Amino acid sequence: MLLALAAAAPAPAGQTPASAQPDPTDRGTFELYAAGKSIGTERFEIRSHAEQVEAQSEIHLQVEQAGKVVEARTTSNLVLDPQLRPLAYTWTQRGTQSSHLEIDFRSSPVRTHYKTVSGQKDEREFKLPKDVVVLDDNVLHHYQLLLDRYDPAAGGKQTFQAFIPQEALPGVVTVEQAGMGPAPRGESAQNLRHFVLTTELARVDLWVDSNTHLQAVAVPEAQFQAVRKK
Repeated sequence: MLLALAAAAPAPAGQTPASAQPDPTDRGTFELYAAGKSIGTERFEIRSHAEQVEAQSEIHLQVEQAGKVVEARTTSNLVLDPQLRPLAYTWTQRGTQSSHLEIDFRSSPVRTHYKTVSGQKDEREFKLPKDVVVLDDNVLHHYQLLLDRYDPAAGGKQTFQAFIPQEALPGVVTVEQAGMGPAPRGESAQNLRHFVLTTELARVDLWVDSNTHLQAVAVPEAQFQAVRKK
């Protein structure tokens, strides 16, 4: 599931003050669907320490391409400071098409080091704000870390600078609350907080519980859904 961003531009941050931020600690598993068919899972864990937050995932995808089932296994590790500003990020894909990505957000400009599936090295530099939001392709728990920075007291539309590591793409996302209600494909009619994330090219619907723990994701245009199983 690709999140297409708007072009990068100056925008006010919607970051919640550190004292008001919810505890991001969480762990769970999402079942992923495309056009109503199960295509894989994401197992994730977010751990909060005194000086940093660490968010990890293991993602297993099985998708059909040209009549064949293609399997991909990836891992991600995002390290943030207590205000949820990124410090470092790594992403690895293993299998017939292996690749690896490393990013140091503590440098200025930010440096990315990418080893492509062909074995080539791709190194780039980006001028990104220190509070940029990392929203990588097919890494769903990153949305939870974004919503942890939404300020519920201010409400309304809040805008964040964002970066998609696998696409080397900076941009802007807007988040707003959309009431309460059950998530799609939910096993119960649990009343959840509904948020809508938008860019110039995409809309992502997000549902969280009272602890801001992500329960479901939907991208209607891509016929993609993810539902938390545990």
